[in-house]
Amino acid sequence: MAEQEEAAKKNKKVNRMSLQEVTDALKKTEEHMKGNTSQYARALIARKAELEAK
Repeated sequence: MAEQEEAAKKNKKVNRMSLQEVTDALKKTEEHMKGNTSQYARALIARKAELEAK
């Protein structure tokens, strides 16, 4: 059960993430990929801006 929940969190779509989830994912991505140039990182940044505008 724990593995299924963890896998579900790992594969969550960016457009369904909350602000906290996006922030955590951005931190992890910056550490792992050494920057924000990937498509995933740019999608997270766009989602964060969208959530902060609301």
